[in-house]
Amino acid sequence: MGKVFSFRYALFLSIILFSIGAYGCKNKYVSPNKDQGPSSIHSVINPIKTDNDIKYENSDNIDKSSLTNPIPLHKDESISVHGTWISLGESEESILNKLGNPNRLYKSELDFDYYVYNNDYSKLLYVAINDNKVVGFYTDSIDFNYLGITSDCSLDDVNQSLATDYKMSYILTHPSDTYTLYVFMDEMETQKVTGIFLLLNDFQENKFTNDLLKDVELMVYDLTNSIRKRNGLPILSWSSTASKAARKHSKDMANNKYFNHYDLYNKNPGDRLKEEGIYYQSIGENIIAGYGTAIISSHAWFNSLDHRENILNKDYNNLGVGFTYSEDSVYKSYITQVFYR
Repeated sequence: MGKVFSFRYALFLSIILFSIGAYGCKNKYVSPNKDQGPSSIHSVINPIKTDNDIKYENSDNIDKSSLTNPIPLHKDESISVHGTWISLGESEESILNKLGNPNRLYKSELDFDYYVYNNDYSKLLYVAINDNKVVGFYTDSIDFNYLGITSDCSLDDVNQSLATDYKMSYILTHPSDTYTLYVFMDEMETQKVTGIFLLLNDFQENKFTNDLLKDVELMVYDLTNSIRKRNGLPILSWSSTASKAARKHSKDMANNKYFNHYDLYNKNPGDRLKEEGIYYQSIGENIIAGYGTAIISSHAWFNSLDHRENILNKDYNNLGVGFTYSEDSVYKSYITQVFYR
């Protein structure tokens, strides 16, 4: 589309999230036979602040014990994960030699593909590849180390490693001339790092094809299961039928310019599942608009109490995800998660 896309820009499109739950969730989903509507809590997530004047400094707090995978010269462009090093500019062939073939390839909303390593959700890894070279990486793996930043690090640890003075936020954006680093935090409970994303700057935006929409949905599925695995919960099964219902709701919100769990005909999440032939014991739904695609949206949900309750609800065993993107809509991007048993 010839349009330069920025993840920072996506965060400013909307600051509203909702969640709804059923049968024991805090946001109770009331039977359609009742007159009372859902008691959804409106959460406001403030746009992140970026400081373009931050001077970047390297850290020496990196494990130097590896002999077979020596520490790269440009440490700020590399991450230690899955027992090896991954660096910006590294060849696709080198990645395949180190990590093996990816479990999946996902198309990106930007001009690269994700090589997906998701056979173990406690070590989820996406490697962004463009023109046969690494242009970025995302991981919330339990074993990553970037300039001394690990999943056990506090905000003080992050600031020490980056020589910065960030305040607590669910996403810390650290720009440089060539790339942007995103450090994701759990600002609600542990106050520790939950993931890290490094990406070269100024990629062109891809056209949102049906294949791309489906890949975004699968990324949300991966990220949700990664959160559950790291919190000691069983992973959710993918439901293509529930995804169909979720996708219809996302499209309906975009096309008809509303943002709610109830559509313009007062149909609720349970009604939408039943229309697709799914009868459930319990159900929950998260929706988000204007936060771009999978990675930032999933971390935003995790840092909102009622959405987190749905993600970590031990009673659910199935998940469907529906994503849509419309330039003519209010928020452009819309994602719906439907959990059920």
